[in-house]
Amino acid sequence: MEESVFIRYDETFIRRYKELGTLIEEGDKAKLHRFLIENFDCVFKLNQVYWKLAAGGYEQAFTQVGEDVRRELARPLSHRQYRLVEQAFSAREEEDIISSVWDFLNDCDRIYEKKVMSAAEVNCFSLILEEVYCCLVRGLTKEEQAARFAHPQEE
Repeated sequence: MEESVFIRYDETFIRRYKELGTLIEEGDKAKLHRFLIENFDCVFKLNQVYWKLAAGGYEQAFTQVGEDVRRELARPLSHRQYRLVEQAFSAREEEDIISSVWDFLNDCDRIYEKKVMSAAEVNCFSLILEEVYCCLVRGLTKEEQAARFAHPQEE
């Protein structure tokens, strides 16, 4: 995913989102983990950028974008998204934790109506993603974890 000041729900993002759903259904944790790292890790960095921008005032950073994008960036979470954050941290079943990352993005099919990921979504998605990462490595030995985190050129 390209580095940007915001994440667009463009064709590439939607394709990756659909791929994510397929990988979750397949149940291959190592493959899913690698895919999440390669395609969604940028959310962690962007979350930190948003916190820095918030300290200095968002207005300066987003003057070059249109009003519709600025509105989307300020969009609050839906009630369902709040519940999915809670589910990710209180679920007892691994499948519920893992699927919460896809469900959060889907937001009752609202993903197809959105232009960009809001600052609130970036923040909460990064929390859910971290919990999913923890779930995906739980029970692995240190060697297995190291192999899972290795970059492809190191393998």
